[in-house]
Amino acid sequence: MKLFLKILYTLFFLCNVNIVFSQDIDFHTPIDAPFDLSGTFGEYRSRFHTGIDFKSRGVLNQKIFSIEEGYISRIEVNNYGYGKVIYIDHPNGYTSVYAHLNNFNTEIDTYIKSEHYKLKSSTLKKFPKKDELKVKKGELIGYSGNTGGSFGPHLHFEIRDTDTQDALNPLIFNYEYLDTERPIIRGLYLIDEENTLVSSLPVKKEIRKLNDSTYTTDDIEYSKKTGLGIDIYDIQYKGLFNQNGVYKVDLLIDSILVYSFKMDRIKFSQNHYRKIMYDYISAIKNKTKVLKVFTPRNADLSFLRNNDFNGILDPIKYLNSDISIRVSDWNNNSSYLNFRIKATDSKDEIFTYDGIEILTNQNYEINKNLSLIEIRKNSFYNDLLLNISYERDTLDLGEDKNPFRSSITIKIPQAISDTLELRQSFIGRVKDEKITYINSKRDDSYIYAKTSSLGKYIISRDTVKPDIRPINFKQNSNISNRSSIRLRLKDDISGIKSYNAFLNGKWALFEYEPKLNLIFHNISDKIINEGENTLIINYQDGVGNKGIYKATIYY
Repeated sequence: MKLFLKILYTLFFLCNVNIVFSQDIDFHTPIDAPFDLSGTFGEYRSRFHTGIDFKSRGVLNQKIFSIEEGYISRIEVNNYGYGKVIYIDHPNGYTSVYAHLNNFNTEIDTYIKSEHYKLKSSTLKKFPKKDELKVKKGELIGYSGNTGGSFGPHLHFEIRDTDTQDALNPLIFNYEYLDTERPIIRGLYLIDEENTLVSSLPVKKEIRKLNDSTYTTDDIEYSKKTGLGIDIYDIQYKGLFNQNGVYKVDLLIDSILVYSFKMDRIKFSQNHYRKIMYDYISAIKNKTKVLKVFTPRNADLSFLRNNDFNGILDPIKYLNSDISIRVSDWNNNSSYLNFRIKATDSKDEIFTYDGIEILTNQNYEINKNLSLIEIRKNSFYNDLLLNISYERDTLDLGEDKNPFRSSITIKIPQAISDTLELRQSFIGRVKDEKITYINSKRDDSYIYAKTSSLGKYIISRDTVKPDIRPINFKQNSNISNRSSIRLRLKDDISGIKSYNAFLNGKWALFEYEPKLNLIFHNISDKIINEGENTLIINYQDGVGNKGIYKATIYY
């Protein structure tokens, strides 16, 4: 019987696995730096990581090259996300992406600067025509940086299918990549995926390392259908300490491959499933990345391969079975976690259901002491219980144990008659005794906002305008020896919503780096006059507190 099942499972995987063969394409390296990665394709982030991150030796301005001939199809300059990013369409059907750049080459920089001044905007999204910005294979297109949502100098690099815009693992394109170390398995977890109404931390099982490649644990005893979770990471080679994601995870039962997680291709429409592919409670409470070795409920993930078996272990069907979890990196360095399922008495667990049952396929409008919560269908991935209370101006949606698929609207009553006070008020999320600003709106009855997290919410106020001060100049100073004009612009509560700078009455491009609370103007833009110049900066925060900065400078 086992032989028959093995044949069936083998046929299933051969027929259904989206095999990615090594591409007969000789792409140029995207960066003038070693092929050392600080992030791998598909690993755990706020979303699945859709590219690879090249280390840039901890410095800015490493040279960035186009991997193939083509044309620049998209350029963006953002304060967050990818920061400064270039998209290049290639004639072979692929699009390459280069993100978090510090700057562009001269031609691209001239093009984008003219668009900044034409639109009078420090952020941009442009889609050049095919004949506007052509590039050659290996051509210098920019310099590595730390712009946008980056937490250190590096290059985020992607290769996409141009037609579908699916993200592809760049390693399938025959890049020479040194990876000599096996993945590390840190923990095994038992996850209750049957009863979604009662969300709880998974049960951690202690594991032991037997040799260089193999881990084990005591026989697993369980009495109900259970999913497995693992805490894993990969090191590229000794001396490189980045804990990266793995390429593939296989589940074998009695040596039969029944389930596989393999990161070759990611559809952006499926990216949000990261929230349920990893155990949400472990991530929130313990900052632990527990990857589920099964298909979560209501998940449609093309990179998972299974048959009718979704990875959930049935204690009756798989009693006394040998279980092996195989974890592999791109170079097929593998580690194994082996254990056995042991018989145990069935236990009828009694759950106490407390709260409002929220079904995913229904809309809800919940009133609590004049507060209002509006939930659209499919706001959550699974049915759940919400414990909601509203007392002393605090709306409590219960413990943050359930991931959101889309946001819900919360409305808190407002009894504020003063117009200024009302404008300065917002809904803040309370966590660890800190209040985090949420973009809020107001009407005659409520202050309301959208949120994608459970927890506590309160009406708060921001009465202080942003702080601004010069960094590399003073009032009436001469800046002839400066390459830029730099100022600190900071708001501790609702953040910087907008700003506009003017030199001698003309709009001037001042770039913004939120991580450093920095705005700066490059004098190479050549809009500053010889002699006396008047600088005016208008700015406001998230609730509309405004300010004006004025200075006279000489050049």
